Amino acid sequence: MSTEDEEIKLKIDTPNNVSESSISEKEFIRKTFWKSCCGCTIDKRALTFFCQLFISLIMIVFCLYKLHTLDKCDSDVYMSLLTMILGIYVEAPRLN
Repeated sequence: MSTEDEEIKLKIDTPNNVSESSISEKEFIRKTFWKSCCGCTIDKRALTFFCQLFISLIMIVFCLYKLHTLDKCDSDVYMSLLTMILGIYVEAPRLN
């Protein structure tokens, strides 16, 4: 098989008036932005980050409240939840 045949197989068919850069840009926009039912567009990455942050902050406040109001013998569950949330957000050390 010659190199010309390989080039033909690898070539992507695109319409004549659309360039490859605009196709990749449209694909990036489609993958990273969500359209809501109201018609506004929302960045998928930002929305997931802020939802995770909001839920974890609620859990942290709840655990701190329970640790403050409970006896010392019942605090194991809430302390482990706090350390789990801390372990999720703190990156593990790596040797480069």
